[in-house]
Amino acid sequence: MKIELRSIFYPKPVDPDGYLRPHELSVICQSSESENGEVVAARLAVDYLDISRAEDEGMNVWEVCDADSQGWYSVCSAILEPTAPFAEYRKELGIDHPVFGMAFIHRVAIHSSLRDWQQMIIDSVSKLFSGETATVMWRGTTDMTDQELASLGFRIVAGEDLLFRPNVLRSEYETVNDDRDPNFDLKVPQEAAEYVQREWENAEQTDFDVY
Repeated sequence: MKIELRSIFYPKPVDPDGYLRPHELSVICQSSESENGEVVAARLAVDYLDISRAEDEGMNVWEVCDADSQGWYSVCSAILEPTAPFAEYRKELGIDHPVFGMAFIHRVAIHSSLRDWQQMIIDSVSKLFSGETATVMWRGTTDMTDQELASLGFRIVAGEDLLFRPNVLRSEYETVNDDRDPNFDLKVPQEAAEYVQREWENAEQTDFDVY
């Protein structure tokens, strides 16, 4: 397994939502039908909000979120202006530092052959944005159970249908401790690529569809 990504970065954003950095990730696995063949068995869309950069350049983070989508506005409402229960949750986890960036996983297409590898995929994607950042996604974005999500460090934001993972903390599940090796233990059928492409095309337009 390997993850390839492409991203858009604006050195000098013209619009507020230019501070949101879109990423499109492809999870590529060994084919079960060809010795040297590779198959795109999953795709994910992740937006990264560089809060630190936006604030350093005089941008209002709320304007950035509001300019992009209702989804981002809802995320910022829950995370940047947290409710009392969410503040208590941060205190319980010992999160004293601010969040300097948020990775919002807002769209996925994962073939069933990767069902048991979703934790590894989400953990690896989150580690692309390490340090004092958080990964967020709506509950139901994947079909992982609450127990699996909890093992990744995700918690439900009180009063919201939103999952929050502080990437600076260790979690019960971590890819490095998984005894399986996706380079040798994972092979997926060729049909996985067709399924992922179909699901991706049926979903909403992405920032990369114009290319």
